[in-house]
Amino acid sequence: MSLRLALKLTLPVAFFGYAAFANYSLFTSDVEGPKWAGLWSGEVTQEIDSIYRANLPHREPAVGIIGAVRYIALGEGRDGVVVGRNGWLFSDEEYRPLATAEHGLDETIGYIASVRATLEKAGAQLVVVPLPAKLDMERAQADDDNQPARIEKDYAAFLAALDGAGVEAVDTRPVLSKRADAFFRTDTHWTPDAAFDVAEAVAASGRVAIGDASFDVVQGAPVSFTGDLVTFVTSDELAPFVGLRPEHVTPYVAEAVSDDSDGGMDIFGGGGSDAYALVGTSYSANPNWSFAEALKLSLAQDVLNYAEEGQGPVAPMAAFLSRIEAGTEEVPPVVIWEFPVRYLTDPALMERAEEETDA
Repeated sequence: MSLRLALKLTLPVAFFGYAAFANYSLFTSDVEGPKWAGLWSGEVTQEIDSIYRANLPHREPAVGIIGAVRYIALGEGRDGVVVGRNGWLFSDEEYRPLATAEHGLDETIGYIASVRATLEKAGAQLVVVPLPAKLDMERAQADDDNQPARIEKDYAAFLAALDGAGVEAVDTRPVLSKRADAFFRTDTHWTPDAAFDVAEAVAASGRVAIGDASFDVVQGAPVSFTGDLVTFVTSDELAPFVGLRPEHVTPYVAEAVSDDSDGGMDIFGGGGSDAYALVGTSYSANPNWSFAEALKLSLAQDVLNYAEEGQGPVAPMAAFLSRIEAGTEEVPPVVIWEFPVRYLTDPALMERAEEETDA
């Protein structure tokens, strides 16, 4: 028997053998079966499909293997990621044109202007820090030369609209465009060096008053992690075997230097109740990127971090405002709002603001 014929016979035998084993394992488990009352309406088919998707043995390894094979053979991932050159991954959020967003730019700018007015009435200054897209900054690695130019225009439109609405903003694109490693290869986020560059840009902009606090930089332990975009390609375990290796970062914190000149210690490094507030997304919330710490160093001012992961830029601001209006949060002199441009096309952007306001 030839090898080719053997493979032809082995593959179907293995397939049907695994199918029999998987079905036996599934239906002898405690998984609740379909409700047969919906047999004629087609609901049973949907229920069976859901049961298989959620409970089939070895589902996760199978998904990882199929994803790895597709990535190697076709250079593709699942919905959620766009594979660029040299193993670079991009979120498909950055490929959504601003012109086709469900909520227009005017609605977003209107909300930001209302936030500025609310904070101004409370005695706080708002400074928006727009972040350009990874697709724009790492355009040499993009799969399409037109898309980076398009999202660069979206960033410029956002900046111009903020200015037109009288909202103070810091243009961060010039400093980030000079850095070769502004973003991680397999993750949506920026590197600590890029975050520090943006903090320096905020300090140099003249938009925010510089304090007089002193901080010591304390290096944390090195961190290795699998980029968040790898999930849309294969499993964490298989990723290194297809060239999607872990990312590495060394986070740090800025610890206030004690001031014993008056016999005491200023634990806020001169900030105290005058500490600035940082609101935003995981670019600010995740301690691996050290953005809040970079702002402390660049602004010589204590910074309290109110950013949240997985909520976009609007929901954390809505929650922050709710606490201020309820009197449970002190009003800071300055609120820095980190706002990635890729969220402008998020269909749920304004809905999240309403949810936080109603909560």
